[in-house]
Amino acid sequence: MTTTVPPTVQERFASPASARGIGGEVLGSPITASEVFAMLRRRIVLAIVLFVLLAAMAIGGFVASWVYLPGYRGESLVECISNVPQTQLTPELVRLRQDEHERFVLTQARLLKSPGVLTEALRLTVVRETEWWQKIESRQWKKPNQHLIELTNDLSAGPVRGTNLLRVSMETRRPEDAPLVVNAVVGQWYDMVRRRAAEEFADTALDAAQQELEQLEREIMEDRDGLRALAQRLPAGARQNPGGNITNEQVGLFAEQVALLQLQLSQVGQYRSIYNDPEGVAVTAEDRAIVEQDPQVAELTRALYLLEQRRAVDEMVFGSEHRVLRDLDAQIEATEAKLEQQRTEKLRERRADIREATNTAYDNTRHALLLAQENLARAESELEDQDRLLFEYMTLEGEIDQKVEYRLQLDDYIKSLGRVKSQRTAINVNVMQEATVPLQRSSPSVLLLPMGVFVALFLSVGLALGLEALNTSVRTSQDIVRHVDVALLGMVPDTDDEEVPIESVETATRDAPHSMVSEAFRHIRTNLQFSAPAEHQRIVLVTSPRPEDGKTTVACNLAIALAQGGRKVLLVDANFRRPGLHKVFDNVKAEGLSNLLIGDGTLASLAIPTDIPLLDVLGSGPVPPNPAELLGGEPCHAFLKDAASKYDQIIVDTSPVLLASDGLVLGTAVDGVILVVRANQASRGIVRRACSLLTGVESHMFGIVLNATQVTRGGYFREQFRDYYDYQAGIQTPVSTRPNPS
Repeated sequence: MTTTVPPTVQERFASPASARGIGGEVLGSPITASEVFAMLRRRIVLAIVLFVLLAAMAIGGFVASWVYLPGYRGESLVECISNVPQTQLTPELVRLRQDEHERFVLTQARLLKSPGVLTEALRLTVVRETEWWQKIESRQWKKPNQHLIELTNDLSAGPVRGTNLLRVSMETRRPEDAPLVVNAVVGQWYDMVRRRAAEEFADTALDAAQQELEQLEREIMEDRDGLRALAQRLPAGARQNPGGNITNEQVGLFAEQVALLQLQLSQVGQYRSIYNDPEGVAVTAEDRAIVEQDPQVAELTRALYLLEQRRAVDEMVFGSEHRVLRDLDAQIEATEAKLEQQRTEKLRERRADIREATNTAYDNTRHALLLAQENLARAESELEDQDRLLFEYMTLEGEIDQKVEYRLQLDDYIKSLGRVKSQRTAINVNVMQEATVPLQRSSPSVLLLPMGVFVALFLSVGLALGLEALNTSVRTSQDIVRHVDVALLGMVPDTDDEEVPIESVETATRDAPHSMVSEAFRHIRTNLQFSAPAEHQRIVLVTSPRPEDGKTTVACNLAIALAQGGRKVLLVDANFRRPGLHKVFDNVKAEGLSNLLIGDGTLASLAIPTDIPLLDVLGSGPVPPNPAELLGGEPCHAFLKDAASKYDQIIVDTSPVLLASDGLVLGTAVDGVILVVRANQASRGIVRRACSLLTGVESHMFGIVLNATQVTRGGYFREQFRDYYDYQAGIQTPVSTRPNPS
């Protein structure tokens, strides 16, 4: 028997998490944007407080820097051009010329910030009179060479991308100090660069270049002599048209002759093989015609014809049995035999002639083919030698061209070295722009303010989400779906968030039927009824991972909701460790389940009815010394079978599965198990461990009930609470305004 679940109920009841989560979410799927937003809403207060604090710190730091730590930057631009010529102007070096310029300017930047240049600049009076110098000098605790250290850190020098310019800049608190210090450093570096002489490299480089030029000239002359020798060995027109010379044409002609002779040899060979095998030669019509033209064969043929004509005439005269006709028949037969013998002899002579002619033609063709192949091999060898000589010629010609081009470059290099030596300078320096007093401050930048606010927002949101992610407790339905492979039957809100007063949460379904808590239990009842056919959910075990999760509360309210739904329900207290039903229902007997299982009483005598129609309660009875053995025995199975025959539904409340084995023992005897988990208390690992223990004994899990779910920002019940009670208020308004019948 199968049960068809209406679509509306399917939407409320979560299928097993391994197949589908809340809202169709697959277990193990990545966190969605909506879930991240819900996490942020739960921590929105913390995020706002952190953002306000961090943003205030960022704004305060920016304002303090703006007021007390202003920065003014002085900048100078210097053009640096190297007069040192390139030793080898290869195409690769030409393509890398721009990078070499940048490296050259970087080298000058490092030289400008060298301790020698900076020390000379610090000795100048104009630098010592600046406020920057006086502030460092006035420090009570300062390191040796503190001015040099500060200047090295504050001064920056680097190339301007794509140019030969060197940018030198420095930032100070007073606008007039920066250009004074920058210009002093640039001046000292400029004087040092101008003093550099070219003799340190020009003489040696010039001598080496001239020797290399002489050697290059000798190599060019030798290569040209070799080129002329190769040209004399090449045939006419080979250099101008390598593919159209005489040797190439001869190779083509001989190749065609070889191909034609090979075809002829193949055809003649076929005829030769045929006529050299007498048994395999068939007599052709042409052979027969030639044999018939032979004089002897023709004479015998004519004699045979005359005899046949004569016999025909004599047969008309003498009859067919006359002696004359018999003589003629004998003559005809002899003539035919002689004619056949003559024909055979002539055919044999004909085949012998053809065989001899075929052998002769085959030998002649093969000899001609050998000669043609020798001519072709000789022509190909000559062509190969010619190609090799032509390749050597072209290679040598290219090498000569490269050496001639390099000779021109070497001439320019020697001239450049001479120019550097005569000018006595290796670097051309030109100060394009001296540092001037800045018109506005350079730091702190106004962009730091929005950037600081953005960083504060990012850190506050990240910290809030991080704290939320580090919380491993089960709090929402998404936690059940994402981390536990069990269906979610429903969620019960915390009574502290309930707007309707509830005296006892264990009987909230009876005492406050219009509360949100009661409505949650009715939802759980509906989901349970549609989770399996009725005969497969008669006996339901309610347990939890730990104490204080609210399993007794869920068991009592679920039993009350089922009884209110018209089902006859038996609520059994099987928690021998810490029974609780006697605290909820006043008239529960001291004798109970333990007495029944040892045979001291019957179900009819021990189960008591309650003030709720169709609901009976069976207490736990005295605590037995061996609860697990008692619940796992045959009497317990017989009791459950007997109760199932008398009641529509049996709800069994038992001890927590992580503390005692009672629930695991009963889990194998009931139709299914409901696991109650308290929100914000039980961790995901504890819930997974409890589910693993129950499934390990092959208990059927109806699902999980998330108990005491709190109404928080981003929580499940906030909007539902508001809509539910607004709807309830709309329903109760007409009732409250109805006139009193009295």
